[in-house]
Amino acid sequence: MTNTHTPQAPRARRAPRTAAALVLTALAALAATGPAGAADGIMPNVNGKSLSLAYQALHNNKNVQLQDGRGAGRHVLWPGNWKVCAQLPKAGAPLLRQKVKLIVVKSRERCDNGR
Repeated sequence: MTNTHTPQAPRARRAPRTAAALVLTALAALAATGPAGAADGIMPNVNGKSLSLAYQALHNNKNVQLQDGRGAGRHVLWPGNWKVCAQLPKAGAPLLRQKVKLIVVKSRERCDNGR
């Protein structure tokens, strides 16, 4: 009896890990060169930006509250698929440990303000 099973090449198994490492490296580079704003205590302008970029501009602030701009109560599972329609506090306002509220919709949807 012969074994007809051919083992998978090691390179094929490493491809997903390599891709994930590249994505993480790219995200770290983007975060390091992100716009000034939340780090200096000033609310950055994130209106019209993807939610991923908004999080970067806010330096992944844990006090960010998201609200579905359609009023459907949807939850954000993948920030890259959403965009910011409105923000509180407004851009340029001082950030003093208060919660940041972002009104978001899916990237393909329009905000009420036409974006």
